[in-house]
Amino acid sequence: MKTTALFALIAMAMAAPAAASAQTAPAQNPAAAATLPDAFTSPTQTPQPARPAALPAPPAPPTAPDIARAQTALLEVIANLKSAEIDYTSFSTDLAAKIREQSSQIGSLLTQFGEIKSVRHMAQPDGVDVFRVDFENQATEWMIGFDNEDQIAALLFRPVEQ
Repeated sequence: MKTTALFALIAMAMAAPAAASAQTAPAQNPAAAATLPDAFTSPTQTPQPARPAALPAPPAPPTAPDIARAQTALLEVIANLKSAEIDYTSFSTDLAAKIREQSSQIGSLLTQFGEIKSVRHMAQPDGVDVFRVDFENQATEWMIGFDNEDQIAALLFRPVEQ
């Protein structure tokens, strides 16, 4: 197969000078309608087509400090929920109220999951960071989002099938 491709390249290279000279030679054949100008030696240049306007730049991906901040906050929340020592001031008023209602159930569930083995940032849809957190006994997916006052306003998790 390599021989065939190489042969095709050699055949094209040998045919190219003949085709170029046929295009630029004066019309010796009365049947030829016209000759093409020699683009290599002609002093005139053909006008270049206008370039289209540049497309707008895509939105910047989340930067490492944003992801690191979200990951740090998430790990603190998980640790606080497991230890039942929750700092409710880091949450929006609405989310703090919901966490107060469910903190004991969530804390015992997270304790059953075991220690954290790994954390990986997965995505950032609509400004909410999605992390995969693998515990000893359970893989989970977490979403964490912040409001304009930099408080945690969204916090969800679910088990991930392994």
